[in-house]
Amino acid sequence: MRIELLNSTNPPSDLQFLVSFLVNDEVAIDAGSIGLLADLQRQRRVKYVFITHEHLDHVATLPIFLENVYDPGPECVEVLASREVLDFLHGDMFNGRVWPDFIDLSRPSNAFVRTTAIESLRPVTRAGLTITPVPVSHGVDTIGLVVDDGQTAVAFPSDTGPTEKFWEHLASIDRLKAVFLEASFPHSLADLATITGHLSTATFAAEIGKLPRQVRWIVVHRKARYAAQIASELESLGLANVELVRSGHVYEL
Repeated sequence: MRIELLNSTNPPSDLQFLVSFLVNDEVAIDAGSIGLLADLQRQRRVKYVFITHEHLDHVATLPIFLENVYDPGPECVEVLASREVLDFLHGDMFNGRVWPDFIDLSRPSNAFVRTTAIESLRPVTRAGLTITPVPVSHGVDTIGLVVDDGQTAVAFPSDTGPTEKFWEHLASIDRLKAVFLEASFPHSLADLATITGHLSTATFAAEIGKLPRQVRWIVVHRKARYAAQIASELESLGLANVELVRSGHVYEL
């Protein structure tokens, strides 16, 4: 399985402002930065976009992406999310004011986008991958995603504070190889992390202890202002198998 966190800075750096992962070039997890990908041919390879929740850093460039890849005809990108998130996208983004209503404008013979509602713990199969939504604990209803290609499973909890169901679900997956887990705030801002449904460095350490197996922990979603401090604090904890994500790097898992 090939996974890449798309860059959201210019020039490229490991600072992360927006969230879009590419999986095997065809599947995107969140649409924060996908519409900024300069290689338009790479954008056109993406056929499925899973949205974990409606916060701006996860959906910001979805309209731009859909415009970039549109071709007249019946073929189009499929956006998959909870019913609540799809309602948000239609009412607050594709509403004819913020952006043209690509959803209502789509016709079977000429479509901008197709939307599909997904439900927690009900797997769907796209592009040869089995993708299972699992609830996490964030400031709004949010799903994490477990992606399985039959040989390897990789987990994307998305934005989350301390949570339980996600780790309970992962504990039964023998082929789990990696978890892309957030650490948004340093310890000094632990209260803010709690209020906003995120992890600080201390709660990050506690969360990885909830999974009774050895996996690769890849740290994402460090708030840019505190990225160096978060990295230093995590290093000082001496946690096994923990590494900082490298934006633009292709992980072969």
